[in-house]
Amino acid sequence: MEIGLNPIESAEGVFVLTAVVDITERKRAEAELQRNREELTHVTRVSALGELAASLAHELNQPLTAIMSNAQAAQRFLSAKPANLEEIREILKDIVADNVRAGEIILRMRALITKENLAFAALDLASVIRDVMQLVHSDAILRNVRLSFESKSQLTRARGDRVQLQQVVLNLLLNAFDAMKETPEREREVFMRAQTNDTGAVEISVRDHGIGLTNDKLGKIFDPFYTTKRDGLGMGLVISRSIVEAHGGRLWAENNVDGGATFYFTIRAIDGEAMLAATVDR
Repeated sequence: MEIGLNPIESAEGVFVLTAVVDITERKRAEAELQRNREELTHVTRVSALGELAASLAHELNQPLTAIMSNAQAAQRFLSAKPANLEEIREILKDIVADNVRAGEIILRMRALITKENLAFAALDLASVIRDVMQLVHSDAILRNVRLSFESKSQLTRARGDRVQLQQVVLNLLLNAFDAMKETPEREREVFMRAQTNDTGAVEISVRDHGIGLTNDKLGKIFDPFYTTKRDGLGMGLVISRSIVEAHGGRLWAENNVDGGATFYFTIRAIDGEAMLAATVDR
């Protein structure tokens, strides 16, 4: 129920007009809309990871192959007379390190696939970006794309949901890779930068050397279901913009003077006092 009290003055005195409105249906509709948004956000995230299936398999195959090779080498050293225990110790260290590496890859994938409630916390956005860069590392190699990142050492921290912001960065990187399919290999480069802008917000930019955006595309890329990808949902940028706006920022795109396009998004920074009160990174 929603109760409104409005004082009314009259010749006989002051009266209070009470209005009681049943908002049950409105609240139910708002909750349903929020659930639908969360479902769509999750589907879009899983769809983006689907584009990385081949490269993630390649990424996992590297430590698994190394583990197998080291295990076989350890077997040979154990069969020697006498067994070379020092070599076996070094091999076991390598096996543990490769196992940790494979586990980290799986954890990054699981974090993005798992459907969780929003969890706002104090974040180091440079760390968020580097996690996504690790996730797309093999994909960049397979596409012959050079990926670089610059972050100011005193970059202000922000408050937000780590997984959802990773989703934004992942979507922008995959779009940048796709935009350079026809670009000569020697020119395929994506440059990312994190800095504090003139308003004090944290600003992230993703710059590619692709075909750029025509005026028509610039006006449509943030429209629902608009896509230039053969199997695209056309919701990646729409969801990304809604995530950024929910974090008090904005997302936009511009063409580069020397070709290609740059996507920018901002996140409200938190000051020192707010940072102390905020939840630590999860």
